[in-house]
Amino acid sequence: MATNVFGVLVVLFGVLIQFMHHKYAIYGMLALTLFGAAAAVTLPAMGGASILVANVFMVFFALRVLRITGLAPAISSLLYPSTGFWLFLLIMYGLIATLFFPRLMAGMTETMVVQRLPGGLSRISLNPLGFSSTHITQTVYALGSVMCFAASFAFFRMRGAYHYFLSGFFLLCGLNVIFALLDLVTFATGTADLLDFIHTANYSLMTGVEMGGLKRISGTFPESSAFASFTLILFAMAASLYLDNVRPVMSGFFAFAFLVLLALSTSGTAYVGLVIVLALLILQSIAPVLYGGRMRKPLLIYAGSLSVLAILLLVAVLSPEFVDAVATFFDESLFGKLSSDSGRERGHWNEVAWSNFIDSFGLGVGIGGARASSYVFVLLSNVGLPGAMCFALFVLSTLFRRNVVQASSENRHIVRAIRCGMTASLVAALLVATVFDMGMLFYVLAGAAAVAVFPSTRRAKVQATSKSGRTGAAQEPLRHARRLIG
Repeated sequence: MATNVFGVLVVLFGVLIQFMHHKYAIYGMLALTLFGAAAAVTLPAMGGASILVANVFMVFFALRVLRITGLAPAISSLLYPSTGFWLFLLIMYGLIATLFFPRLMAGMTETMVVQRLPGGLSRISLNPLGFSSTHITQTVYALGSVMCFAASFAFFRMRGAYHYFLSGFFLLCGLNVIFALLDLVTFATGTADLLDFIHTANYSLMTGVEMGGLKRISGTFPESSAFASFTLILFAMAASLYLDNVRPVMSGFFAFAFLVLLALSTSGTAYVGLVIVLALLILQSIAPVLYGGRMRKPLLIYAGSLSVLAILLLVAVLSPEFVDAVATFFDESLFGKLSSDSGRERGHWNEVAWSNFIDSFGLGVGIGGARASSYVFVLLSNVGLPGAMCFALFVLSTLFRRNVVQASSENRHIVRAIRCGMTASLVAALLVATVFDMGMLFYVLAGAAAVAVFPSTRRAKVQATSKSGRTGAAQEPLRHARRLIG
């Protein structure tokens, strides 16, 4: 096992937060999800597989939360009627599929997997089904996702949690903008090496690529599509907060900043995702009218869209050459994507993944056993129809079950923004996700949203269990510790 300076700093910070206010745990958890190309630990024995800084810090985040809440809230998050019950079933089925199916069905189908090569290199190739290192790494990530969800659920059961989350969210937004700008500036000045400390994961890095004369923004991620997928989540949340008038100056600024960055990213994922997310935000703005409420600032969206359209029409009249250049750019970045070499390759991945689903009798070939180019095909090929149904029930119950926990108006708006972020994450995953892991940010958001729909009767039982487990002489030091941490 090998580490680096960034990884050591993350571990030290993880140790430090054990003695700090628990709000710093959520600050660190959110901020470190940004570094999608930074490895805290590299495993030479696993062919150079990387464990990202957010996944390592998640252990310290969970430890800090559970030291305050105990195990009861975390365990309850995975038991029915919590929405995490379906996530727990998904991962349990995935573990069974990973342990047995690659061996029972060895050689019955060919899968697209990452093949580790000497010297820390890797390639994606078609191989007969068999147990591989990617089964291990993706299963570890899957188990980490359950731990992250449970710890997040327990955290958001504490008083003031959504307020702390909002501050951490704006910290994450600010860091994303800063690193995106640094990516552009260092590329333009030939100093891109300054950002090497955040590009330590054993991934194929495409951080210095141009398209149509524009630098493809990758920020803290290995390539532009990953940056666009992450930024789309932040845009959806910031825009939802702005529409609900939650810290409108901050949320409005970041929503606009992310809109510009997504437009400049040259990523097809950004453009298609933006169309879908903006349509959902408009629908969300109009929906309250159906229940006798008021619109959530939809006129601002309409006015902004019409202004952009008017500017584009004016430019088209004044500069036809510019229109031709823009048309060429979008053909290269979006419309011609499917006919490109990359598009054909990713289409082939989906064809192979579908074959894996059929050849495995709809059961899947195990977590990490197959690679695809859309989360639909990832689910079907990895965990089959049973796993895909569990994931669908987990998402639907988290996003669409009505809130049952009493909360302040601001908290309800924050939960709505969190659900928007989850939806944006799913949109991006359906477009370009290649592996089973949805990322730590998705499961932090899922845990926060799950608390809002957790039945109050069950919640009261869990609180009673937590309190009854801390009686007698052991209770006084805990009270003293809680006073110290606020």
